[in-house]
Order: sequence, then C-alpha cells, then structure tokens
Amino acid sequence: MSRTAPARPRVGRWMAAAVAVAVVPVGVIVAGMGSASAAASVFEAENATLSQAVVATNHPGFTGTGFADYNNVAGSYVEFTVGTSTAGSVSVTFRYANGSTANRPLTISVNGTAQRTNLAFNSTGSWNTWQTVTTTLNLASGSNKIRATATGTAGGPNVDNLSANVSGGDTQSPTAPTNPRASNLTCSSVTFAWDASTDNVGVVAYDVFHDGQLIKSVSGTTLSTSFNVVQNVPWGLYVQARDAAGNVSQGSSPTVNITPPACPDPTPPTTPTNLKGTASGTNITLTWTASTDNVAVIAYDIFRNGAQVGSVVGTMQTPPATTFTDSALAANTTFTYTVQARDPAGNKSAMSSSVSVKTGTGCANVCAVTTLTSDTDIPWGLVTMPDGTILYNRRDTHDIIHLNPKTGAKKNLGTFPNTQSTDGEGGLLGLEINPKSFSTDHWLYVFRTTSSDNRISRFKYNPTTDTVTMSSEQVLLSGILKNKFHNGGRLRFSPDGQFLFASTGDAQNGNNAQNKNSLNGKVLRIHPDGSIPSDNPFGNAVWSYGHRNPQGLAFDSQGRLWEQEFGNSVMDETNLIQKGGNYGWPICEGTANGTGSCGQSGLIAPKHTYPVAQGSCSGITIIRDVLYVACERGTRLYREVISGSSLTNVQQFFSGTFGRLRTVEPAPDGGMWMTNSSGDKDSTPNNSNDKVWHVQLG
Repeated sequence: MSRTAPARPRVGRWMAAAVAVAVVPVGVIVAGMGSASAAASVFEAENATLSQAVVATNHPGFTGTGFADYNNVAGSYVEFTVGTSTAGSVSVTFRYANGSTANRPLTISVNGTAQRTNLAFNSTGSWNTWQTVTTTLNLASGSNKIRATATGTAGGPNVDNLSANVSGGDTQSPTAPTNPRASNLTCSSVTFAWDASTDNVGVVAYDVFHDGQLIKSVSGTTLSTSFNVVQNVPWGLYVQARDAAGNVSQGSSPTVNITPPACPDPTPPTTPTNLKGTASGTNITLTWTASTDNVAVIAYDIFRNGAQVGSVVGTMQTPPATTFTDSALAANTTFTYTVQARDPAGNKSAMSSSVSVKTGTGCANVCAVTTLTSDTDIPWGLVTMPDGTILYNRRDTHDIIHLNPKTGAKKNLGTFPNTQSTDGEGGLLGLEINPKSFSTDHWLYVFRTTSSDNRISRFKYNPTTDTVTMSSEQVLLSGILKNKFHNGGRLRFSPDGQFLFASTGDAQNGNNAQNKNSLNGKVLRIHPDGSIPSDNPFGNAVWSYGHRNPQGLAFDSQGRLWEQEFGNSVMDETNLIQKGGNYGWPICEGTANGTGSCGQSGLIAPKHTYPVAQGSCSGITIIRDVLYVACERGTRLYREVISGSSLTNVQQFFSGTFGRLRTVEPAPDGGMWMTNSSGDKDSTPNNSNDKVWHVQLG
C-alpha cells in the first residue's frame, strides 16, 4: 500500500527478537504472547472498519485472515463493533505487534467518546512478535463502536484483534443457506426451498428475495415457502438467514432463476383508440385512450414508422400510462405512430389507428442521442477527464476503460486488484476524480467490493503514459458491509473538492440503515485522504442515514447534495440531503409506512417518489439545475427542474427505447453522457450488451 508518509521500517522482520520490556501506564495490564481468557469474544481486525489502514498478511503469527496495518499518519484508526447485553465496565484486550523502537500510542474511544488517551503500545521488538494490551472500558447495552486511533505521526502498531469479556453480545452472522431450489412452478405461484443455515446462537428467520426485492420472511425453522409470481417475468430467487441480534448471512444463497409460464388466456386486449400526437421542438408526445382486457393490460408498445421505439409498462395492479414522449428526433420531419396493447400472457391487441406529427425547428430539452461505444460488460462509474475524454469502469470485469468520445477509440487501463463480485450487484462500482486537484494529484477514487467488504480506495493515474498504477492503492475507508445486493456505490466530490461523498446500501439488513454507528444504508462524507471531517454529525464518516440502496449523488448550483435510492416494492426516492438527516428506511419506503409511521418526528420526506415499476433508478446528474434520473426497471430517463427545494415539471423520456439506464453524467459541451445496464442481475463478466451515449440537451 502506498502511504502519504514514509513506510515504517521492516528491517530484520524475519529474525527472532527478544520481547522488549514495556512501560505500563496506570490501570493497564500488558500480557505476554498468550491470548485473552477463553471466556472472551474475539473480534478480528480484518472484519473491523479501517480508515487510513489496510488489512495485511506479511507478518506471521496473526489470528484470523490478517491484521490491521495503520498508515504512518495521525488519525488513522481501526474500529471494532462489539455488542453486549449488559451495560458496564468491560475488560478489553488488543493483540498487536510493534517492530519499531518507539511507543505507538492509541486513543481508545467508545461510541465517539474518548475513554483512554494515548494508551501505550510499546515496542514488541519485531513486527513478527505479538503481545497484548488490556484496559477497561465502559460499554453501553447493545452495539458499541470501539475505535483505536493513532495519535502520533508514525501511526499505530499492527493490530491483530480485540477480545472482550462481553455479556450476550452477538456479532457473528449466520452461514448462508445452501441448496436453494424451486418446484411446483405455475403461471402464478412457485414453491421455494433451501437447506438450513447455522449460527452461533440460532437462526430466527429467513428472508426470501427476488433480484434484491424482499418477497417475504419466514421463521428460522421453516425451510420452504410458496408465493405468487408474475407470468412471463424472469425472477432470480435467493434466501438469506437472520439471527436474533439482527445479523444476516453474508452473500445469501446462490440464485435460482425462474420464468413462470403464461397462464391460459386466449383473449387479447382491445385496441387502443383516440391516438393523438403533439410536437415540442424535436420531441413528440403521444396520448391515447386505454385498452381493456379480461385479465389486465400490462404494457403499450409504441411504433414509429413501423418500427418499435419504446414501451410504457405497468403491473398487474397498476395499469401502464397512456402517454409516451418520443425524443431526440430530426427537426422539421413528419413521423407516423401506432400503439399496441399487451396482456400478461403476451397476447397483443390489434394495432391502433395511426397519427402523423411533424417536429419543430429546434430542440426543446432532450435532443439528439449519439452512440459513442458498445461494451460487453456494465459501465458503472464514469468521469470526464480534463481533456474531455471519458474514463468508465466495468462492474463485473473489474477493469477501467479510457474512451475518446470524438473518435470512439478505447484503451483498457487494467484490472483493479482484490475486487470481487457478489453474484448480484457488487463489484467495481463508483468512480470519481477531484475536480479541484486532479490536474496535479491524478488520483482516481474507486468504490469496490473485495473478498471481505466494500471499500473506498484511490489509485494513481499517469497522464503521460495513460496508465493506472494498480500498486499505488490507498485504502481510504473499509469495513462497509457487502452482500449479494444493496451495496450502493456512487462517489461524488463536493464542488470545492474538500469532501468525498459516497452512497452505501444497507447490505440487505434494514437495521444497518438506522444504526448511526454503521457505515451501511448511508451517505458518507470523508476528506480526500480518507480522514473524517471534524464537523461530521456523528464523529464518524456518516453524513445522513436511513437509506436502503442509494446509487445516485449530484450537487446543484447552490452546493446542495441530491440523492437517488431504490425502494423495495412500492416507491423509489429522490432526496435532498441534510447533515445528520434520517431518511426513514426501513420505517418508511418513500412515503409509505414500513415498520412504523412515516409521520413520526425526525424523518425527512423525499422530494419526489416513483412507483418501483416505473423507476428503480440508479444514477443522477444535475445540468443547469435540471435533475436527470436514469432508471433501470423503469427503462426511462426522468427530467425534473429544481425550483427552490422542490422538483417541478417532471417529464419522462426514452421509455423502453434504450433499455435499463444506469449512469448519467455531465458532458463538457453542456450535454450528458448516458449508459445502460443489461445483464446486471448476476456477476458474470462480459454477458451484457451495453452502450455509452452522448445526449444533446436544449
């Protein structure tokens, strides 16, 4: 790992060394190389939250799978989550190695309050020699954040683990359920079963999902369940386990893919009628009178000059809209349209009568769309370089592409190390550069999933050679929980370049979103070097909380941060983010009650909501104080004018035209870059058919 200060010396690290005699502060017991008592619970550093530190394995003798290696900088820390059922004084032991000749003191805080200042971690004589320091801390009942912060510029020692004599604490997650299987599949129902998980205390529930959306929960003794499905709609089913402490299995079960057959239904919908069209610049808006069906109308397909150009989609419960805007058309040109209705069985109505409409002379808002490149993997994060070219990373192949939008030329700059997918939404996610300093510091900021967590790192880009130095990684923030879905992942610098914001998902555990000591289900705020700003509301990286799976961040001209997040089954949200704000999940989903009342004090309502079937939106961008929202399941782009603190004049474009839209970013010419996201419900590399476009804006 690269460091901002010279690396600590490792001379003689393979030589046996005598154990140095430590100077012991009052109230602290230093033991030899033995571990804490058998009654203690052990918390490994590789599972802790790290800031300006990295999990390392280059010195033998550690427990678990690694140890925490502090950066050579004051303020770097390792933070353990320790649960106890009883508040009071608890004996806590740190296992560490210090191969330098000097004391490397740590300040130990609990839930943001320092309880031991400059606790000594004296030399152990070798980086391979492990000793322990024991102290007493006052813990609250429930979850506690024990942070060990380096107070000297040399940083901290290598920390292997923390052990604590806690009562009733349980931070161990159940194992993932295995052998998931589907049976009795019909057009309307399915039976789903799995083999039991194990847990150190006991599994109390199983949560069943399709594609990140919770379907139902059953008891910890139930290993199968039946539920309704939607005919002709592919679903990816999986299950995760939950214990009484709220810990959920990481990674969930493997996914079982199903496609229910069509239900017998020979009756097609009636023909749409009264089709009308009006032009506004180079956009044409169509309206028509709804069709009827013996079961339901779930979609209207729109045809321009005989070729399908989009769809308006609903659900069995919510009919599709009867309006469609065809965008980015040629000026002064006449186009002819027809509309056809579909039902759940795939029956199609007769084609409507046609209408012909002539476009105007100029573009009103969303104008010409130009394809810049195609890709076989998912473009997730995207940034514009100072020279107007584009960098975008690919989620499942874990690499980064340099694209010249004028020529279409592409160069693969390499694969990011220790990046791992999750058989769902994890992998190589957010990408960002500092708008104020990139021309001199050349750091690329990346949000990615590893074998143990989600984390934020930065890597050096060399503009002379057009390469990324993958060995230059600096881990800025780690310990963000991962799961199959709900990893968040968007990065955005403040306009002044002083702060890096990140959106994190709840890791499929709603309790994380309301826990201010958890990094999950949050908007996070750190300095470019990974340090925690002193004015953050909770003394950690958390800026706002109560989020489910946010994937969109953007600043307006007033410097205000807007955020976009996925709902579960009811509503998506666009939020205007406030310092320390609670945005409600899982108490609320949009403005719909979840586990409590949306009207309760302290919850901040969204500025706009979207039915999930018309939304499931990922990236957002703001251009001339107009918010653009890219939606996946909704396969559309929303355009919303920011007026004060409200979103007004909401319009929809590209419904079904370009598929599942993932990312939108400002282009240097005042237009917008836009990407789509097919093949995104698994982690299979190169199984997509995606594009990067330029959208001209009026």
